Amino acid sequence: MDLRPSLRRRTALVTGAASGIGRAFATALAARGDRLVLVDVDEAALAVVALDLGGDHDVQVVDLASATAIERLRDNLAAHEPCIDLLIHCAGILGAGAFADQPVADFARVLQVNLLGTVHVTHACLPQLTRARGHVVALASTASLHGWPLLGAYSAAKGAVENWAEAVRPELRRRGVGLTTVFPLLVDTPMLARAGTPPILRGRRVSADDVVTRALRAVDRGRARLFVPALARLVAITHGVAPPLLDWWGARRGFTSTTRSNA
Repeated sequence: MDLRPSLRRRTALVTGAASGIGRAFATALAARGDRLVLVDVDEAALAVVALDLGGDHDVQVVDLASATAIERLRDNLAAHEPCIDLLIHCAGILGAGAFADQPVADFARVLQVNLLGTVHVTHACLPQLTRARGHVVALASTASLHGWPLLGAYSAAKGAVENWAEAVRPELRRRGVGLTTVFPLLVDTPMLARAGTPPILRGRRVSADDVVTRALRAVDRGRARLFVPALARLVAITHGVAPPLLDWWGARRGFTSTTRSNA
């Protein structure tokens, strides 16, 4: 089999493909003719997405918090997917709540899904990515640029994703693999529509489709970082030059009027 990228159909693996940004990526990639490996923990929702997309896409029900499940995914990919041209990490959970009240197990699961899921799936796909001279898209967040109240676990996980990406980008480049980190501000997804969403996450939101369009353009251009919308870049700049301004904003917008401190 001739595996040169120019002579074969592109393959993309999308985690968190059952909803939100992951589903938007899957829809866009299927529309351009890519073959997809759709990964999510929600079997029923994933089946609906696969049915809507049609085609010969591979559906993999995987709990990214489980090392054993990721090992099974790795073995399946090794047996059936010789090349992966694009790996997109969208799987994530919010895990919002006051740090003092949050069970340690809940905090740990946010890290396992958002951070270790990203790390371990990338590692599992390295042979196929290297063979294809592919590209990785890692979803960070403006919560990785500056931590926000009631989002301790999410901020910790996404901050680690950001720094992991910075550290491994030169290593991947030596293998011929690119890596783009995406920093969305507020995206209109089911994750932000659930009850208990912290006040800091209220406000005008961009569409998942807009994030996908900009991200795929960034991949084509080989960009290392993408801020969506442009205001997200302002968060990064402000954190670098005047972090107390973001501290003030977080304290002002991060709590409801009924939230009390036990300090």
